Amino acid sequence: MNEKMVFSLNMDVAMNIPAEILRTMYMTMLRIRKFEERAAERVSNKEIICPCHLYIGEEAVATGVCSALRKEDYVFSTHRSHGHYIAKGGDIKALMAELYCRATGCSKGRGGSMHLASPAVGLPGSSAIVAGTIPLAVGAALAFSVQKRDNVSVAFFGDGAANEGTFYESLRKN
Repeated sequence: MNEKMVFSLNMDVAMNIPAEILRTMYMTMLRIRKFEERAAERVSNKEIICPCHLYIGEEAVATGVCSALRKEDYVFSTHRSHGHYIAKGGDIKALMAELYCRATGCSKGRGGSMHLASPAVGLPGSSAIVAGTIPLAVGAALAFSVQKRDNVSVAFFGDGAANEGTFYESLRKN
């Protein structure tokens, strides 16, 4: 397939998505970007002192995946979890409070930027360990299956995760 054919196929898919869904997705991406820009500014000004790994440039990934999920579906994230939390419906004020390590934060001030957790929105946890949440997502999927629930479990991970043993172990079917 050449580039022109791929673009044409992508346009055919996009044309079948209702305009309201596309607007909602655009607003989610914009919300993530604006939050990340504000967080970056506050880190630069040393207002936020916890280590902070931003999600700028990846907004469409979280938005696209999470727009297909329900609230009861699970998302397991990495150290760049802000976008996943927001795309899953998390409260932006609670996220900012978390970056300030406040008790009103989405993880009660204990997770900081890299270890967000908010079971209420379907984010049981995130981890700074490369590939660390892949087996957790697989375990959640197995639990959903055993319980005969139609929930979905998603693992977000970067390219470095494919070099970790847990990635391959999680793919293995017994």
